[in-house]
Amino acid sequence: MTNEKSTSSILVKLFALVSICTLFQCLQEDQFLIPSTSLTGTSEIAGVTTTSAATLASCGCTFTVPSNSYLVDGAALALKPGSVICLSAGNVYKNILFRNIKGTALAPITIKNCGGSVNVGGTVNADGTVNVTGTGRTYTIKAENSQFFRITGGNGTTNGIRIIGGHQGIALELFTSNFEVDHVEISHTGFAGIMAKTNPTCDDATIRGNFVMRNVLIHDNYIHDTGGEGLYIGSSFYANGQTTPCGVRMPHIIEGVNIYNNFIKNSGWESIQVGSAPKGAEVYNNRIENYGVLNVTYQNNGVQFGEGAPGKFYGNLIKGGKGKGLILIGNAENFVHDNVIINAGTDGIFCDERTAVGSGFKFINNTIINPGTNGITIYAETVPMNHVVNNIIVNPGNYSKLVYPRTANEAYIYLLSKTTKLTNTNNIFTTDINSVKFVSPSAFNYDLTSTSPAVEKGANIAAYNVLVDFIMQPRLKGAAYDIGAHEF
Repeated sequence: MTNEKSTSSILVKLFALVSICTLFQCLQEDQFLIPSTSLTGTSEIAGVTTTSAATLASCGCTFTVPSNSYLVDGAALALKPGSVICLSAGNVYKNILFRNIKGTALAPITIKNCGGSVNVGGTVNADGTVNVTGTGRTYTIKAENSQFFRITGGNGTTNGIRIIGGHQGIALELFTSNFEVDHVEISHTGFAGIMAKTNPTCDDATIRGNFVMRNVLIHDNYIHDTGGEGLYIGSSFYANGQTTPCGVRMPHIIEGVNIYNNFIKNSGWESIQVGSAPKGAEVYNNRIENYGVLNVTYQNNGVQFGEGAPGKFYGNLIKGGKGKGLILIGNAENFVHDNVIINAGTDGIFCDERTAVGSGFKFINNTIINPGTNGITIYAETVPMNHVVNNIIVNPGNYSKLVYPRTANEAYIYLLSKTTKLTNTNNIFTTDINSVKFVSPSAFNYDLTSTSPAVEKGANIAAYNVLVDFIMQPRLKGAAYDIGAHEF
C-alpha cells in the first residue's frame, strides 16, 4: 500500500525445518504439491447431513458452531483456555465473527473443522464459478478482541477449512493477538486472503505504544485467486501514520511474525505484504506463483516488506508475476538468502532504505532467473554497506536496454548512484543459462550438476549462520560453499 519511492520460538523453527520436507516432500520447484483437498466443486459437501455426536465427541468439541451462526462470543459462552470450537461438516456456514476468544500461551483455544471438510462463505463449482452463501459482510471469518487461539484445518497437505468469498477471507483485528492460522484454503476474496492488523482510530488504545500484536503464525495454507493481497500483515503506514477524524494516528507494531509453508497463487495484488513489524519478522519456505495479476501500479509485486519491517526472507520460491519478485522498503536490515525467483515481471529484487538507515541489505545465495528488468536493484546509498554474495543471476531483461552512461552489466546489480556502498563477490552473472549447468532449467529445476561453475566457488558465509539451502539440505557439503540457492 505504498508508492514506489515514497520471536519466533526455537520449537517453531525446528518444526518448520521438518514440516517443509513433510509438506513438499523436498521436491524441486516444479514438483511442489498442491494441497490434496483443494476445491473441486460442491459435490464434496453434497449429501452430508449432520455430524454425529460420536464424531463431535472424538474431535473434543467444547462448542460446535451452529449453521448460519453469525457470532461466537467466548465470553458469553464462558469458554475457558484449552476449549475446542468446532465447525461441523454437516453445517452450512455464511459469515462467522469470533469475539472474546481468550486462551493462554499454554492452553490456546482451537477453532477447527470436525467430521470432514467445512466450507465457510460459499462453494466453488468445477468450472471455477462461485456460489456465495455469505451475507455480504466485509469478511468471511473475523476475530475481534481475541488472544491465544488457533484456526486450523488439519495437518499434512489437508486444508479442512475452506473460506470462499468475502472482501477479506480471514480478518484478525480489534486487539487480536497471539494467534495461529494453518491448513486453511482461502479463495475468491474481494480483497485480502488474510488481513491481520488493528487500524488506529480515535481510541488511544489502538495506537502505537498502547497496543502490540504479538506472535503471529501463518503457515501451511493454500491461498489463491484473491482480489488484493494473499496475506496483508500489519499496517503499511509505519512511518507517517494514518489520517483519522482526530488527526494522524500511528499504527501499532507487530512483534514476532512467522509466515511459512504457504502456497499462494493468482493474487490480484502482492501475494505477501508485511509492514510495521520491527521485531522478529520472518517469511520462509513459501511458494508463490502468478502474483499481481491485476497489475495495479505499486501493488503488483510478489512479496513486500514494507515500512518498519526489517525481516528475514529465505527458502521461498517466487515464480512468475507482473511486478518485482521481492520489494524491501524498510531500514536496510533485511536478510535475504536461499530463494529462487523466476520470471519476475520487473526486478527480481528491489530494495530502498526508505524509513531509516540500517547496516545494509544482505543478499546471500539466491538464484534469480529471467527478471524482466534488473536482477537486484539497490536504492540504498546512505547505509554503511550492502552485501551481494554467492548469488546466481541469469538473463536480466535490462541487459540489452541500458544506455550510456549505464552499462549492460549493471542490469545484474543496478545501483541508484555511485555513492551506494556494495560488497559484490563470488556471484555468477550470465545471459547464458546453459553455462551455469543446472539440472533442468526447462523444468524449473535449478539444482546444480557436478560440473557447474557454481560448485564450491562461493565465498565463506559461515558468519551468516545459514545451515540449510533452498531445499533444506545442509548448506556446506564440500570443501567450500556453492553459489546460488542450491548446494550441490
